[in-house]
Amino acid sequence: MKENKNYIYWFVVIAACGMIGSSIGLGINVAGLFFSPVANDFGIGRGSVSATLMVYNIVQALTGLLSPFSLRMLGLKKLVIIGTIVQVASTFMLSMCPNVEMLMLCNGIRGFASGMIGSVAATVMINYWFNKNNGLMTSIALGFSGLAAAVLSPVLSGIIANSGWRTGYMAVAAANLLFNLPVILFPIVLKPEYKMMEPYGGRKETFAAHASEKGAFTISVSMMAILMVFTACSAAVAALPQHFSGIAESYNMLSTGALMVSACMISNTAGKILLGTLIDRIGSKLSVSVYAAVVVCGALLIAFSRNSAVLIAAAAMYGLCYSLGTVSTAMLTREMFGADKYSRVYPKLAMTTTLSNAIFTTVVGMLYDMSGTYTTVILFLAVLVAVAFAMVQLAYMKKAKMAAAA
Repeated sequence: MKENKNYIYWFVVIAACGMIGSSIGLGINVAGLFFSPVANDFGIGRGSVSATLMVYNIVQALTGLLSPFSLRMLGLKKLVIIGTIVQVASTFMLSMCPNVEMLMLCNGIRGFASGMIGSVAATVMINYWFNKNNGLMTSIALGFSGLAAAVLSPVLSGIIANSGWRTGYMAVAAANLLFNLPVILFPIVLKPEYKMMEPYGGRKETFAAHASEKGAFTISVSMMAILMVFTACSAAVAALPQHFSGIAESYNMLSTGALMVSACMISNTAGKILLGTLIDRIGSKLSVSVYAAVVVCGALLIAFSRNSAVLIAAAAMYGLCYSLGTVSTAMLTREMFGADKYSRVYPKLAMTTTLSNAIFTTVVGMLYDMSGTYTTVILFLAVLVAVAFAMVQLAYMKKAKMAAAA
């Protein structure tokens, strides 16, 4: 009697959620909770403490390039076990750091481990295991980073308030271990064929699989350039929500700022799952194009409206930008290059996403200082969304041309 192994597909998704929640949810999305208490304890500025997060982001982005190679060399479980040990140990060491320099060193080590077992490894695994509902499963995994932060932020805030930031880092270390346990304990592997199984929905061919060597080279060069521009623009616009409080303050609507941030974060998580569902139903081109159009509309409303209700709704619309730099990038990579080339292409785009967002988080503030208004900054970012929209159309034109020539 043939064994029913359908439960393994769910194990894969749960494991991917844990990996991304550990590396992004706990590594990035709750990091801001520690800035103020650490700065006050060390007697330094918050900017110096926030720089430790930039170290984490940069190292994680660069290390993600090595993740596919490490997966092939070590296998999924060995890589996650080693990465978890390093991640948990370095996070625990943060609780013992005597100065900001040691915080940077430990965050660099954390970033190395998280880059190995984070979004690159998780989405590569999902792409091997899912053909049907791939968009939904990818979006659920990527969306878990926001959900994990939303659930744990008040818990960690309470721990930090009652027991101090050092105990808070100990709690994060324990949560890192908990989030990574599914991939360690569940009976899953990197590829379904290792368990004599097929991807969910069966196997499907892509035009890239049959392209000539010359055609494949052309795809690799031109399509990579197009997707890098798309990814850089999409990640850049995601830097604005961190300035929503400042935008509301400049409008003399300080209380509206917090509501804008909340609406944006809800849209962040819900928007990723919705986008994955839409991609499975109507395809990546139309889904991503619609999201880009909504983000542009949200940006224009934020730039010109001074009505509280409109600004909150506009912030929710703008929150869909997070989906463009994450779910859209992953799905467009798979669609343009195929599942077989995904592990070679996506790490480079993931690195572009992280670096672009890190750079533009500072650029937005600098542009405001130069112009004295957020309106110019918001309109500039709206133009970047329009460029991202154009890159999507160009990518599909290229794909159609190559498919016709194959």
